Amino acid sequence: MDLQQSKDVIMKERDAPFGRVANAAIVLCLPENAGKVSLLELIECLKRGNELKRMNLASEYAALALYARTKRQRHHDGVPYKDLITDADNWLAYLKEQHLI
Repeated sequence: MDLQQSKDVIMKERDAPFGRVANAAIVLCLPENAGKVSLLELIECLKRGNELKRMNLASEYAALALYARTKRQRHHDGVPYKDLITDADNWLAYLKEQHLI
């Protein structure tokens, strides 16, 4: 799946199977695509991942990409990934507060 196809899956294919959504999220979150993928597209990856109501690859990759791109600090408490913020509204508020969107 190329970058444009991945964007289309995340932004337009509301009935896409979750495996397809996860594959698209992986492509969008690759570090080499950072200059071609907006923060809002990463937020949409979070939203799509959160549709499952549990931690999954789409939301995890999107959160990690957002942390990397924004340099937002994580609050490690010893449990791997427990501190990972995957809530899209939380991220939107943070991005606005930091004047990143």
